[in-house]
Amino acid sequence: MENIEIEIKFPLENAEELIKELRKISEPKEEYQKDTYFIPSHRDFLKQNPISEWLRIRETKKGVSLNYKNWHNKKDSQVSSCDEFETNFEDINALKRILESLNFKEIIVVEKERKNWNHNNTIISIDKVTGLGDFIEIEADGEFESIEKAKEHLHNMLNDLNAKIGKQDFKGYPHLVLEKKGYFEQ
Repeated sequence: MENIEIEIKFPLENAEELIKELRKISEPKEEYQKDTYFIPSHRDFLKQNPISEWLRIRETKKGVSLNYKNWHNKKDSQVSSCDEFETNFEDINALKRILESLNFKEIIVVEKERKNWNHNNTIISIDKVTGLGDFIEIEADGEFESIEKAKEHLHNMLNDLNAKIGKQDFKGYPHLVLEKKGYFEQ
């Protein structure tokens, strides 16, 4: 399932407790991520209901990447898989100038502190998202028979972790930040 991302994400109520437990498995890879989201002038991603596409520039200490996600089942807002394409760039300013020249508009910035663990064919991420709080994201990181089998594995992993979670997030951080800022209010 090359270029397909399968993940589940939930608000997390016991982040510190869970981090202590996960540190018993291994030390996490920690990083700060600054994600800047863009929309093209010819297709406003924010007008889609549900939003099914995102284009983002991610800045970390390791470098800069451009990422495009196109979520599956556009009519169903409860999806956890998407086509994903990503590539690295050396010069963020040149990349931003290219997007601006092609009439892409910056819409939102999402900043987070992320702790990652690779465990049992998953990537477990604990995110502290500026303005939103703590989340757990579990992503398939291995070969699975199907998207459904991968999702089943992710939910089993979540249950094994004893995470205290809220309702599953199908919208994503950029949507949640825009929502919090009142963007979608009529």
